Amino acid sequence: MKITRRTDYAIHLIAELSENPTKPLGLRTLADRHNVTYAFARTVQQGLLKSGIIETVRGINGGIKLAKPLDEISLLEVFEAAQDPLDTAFNNDDVPWCECADDCVSKDVWHSTKTLLGEHLAGISMHHILKPKK
Repeated sequence: MKITRRTDYAIHLIAELSENPTKPLGLRTLADRHNVTYAFARTVQQGLLKSGIIETVRGINGGIKLAKPLDEISLLEVFEAAQDPLDTAFNNDDVPWCECADDCVSKDVWHSTKTLLGEHLAGISMHHILKPKK
């Protein structure tokens, strides 16, 4: 399994937004602060919007802000919003190197690993990771 730069940036973006949860921040400003392109930041933003982690605010002082409290956002949600569902990372239905396919001894190992990892990531809230400033 690979943790992408998008997932890491999503965590940093959520950290920035958590510093003042009611104040929207401009995506271009956030991208500049983290030395990423606006296009890259926009890609991450789209995943976070679609998952309901952030929301947009229109207007002259608009931007993005958290859509829910940090303790309601799990690390699994962030991972899946920025990358793909965890099932995709552990998809072993297409294993061209394994000639036994359905009888593959490693299939159960990866399934249980995916289950354990999913439960672990779902149990970690962004509040525990970021310890927001008050």
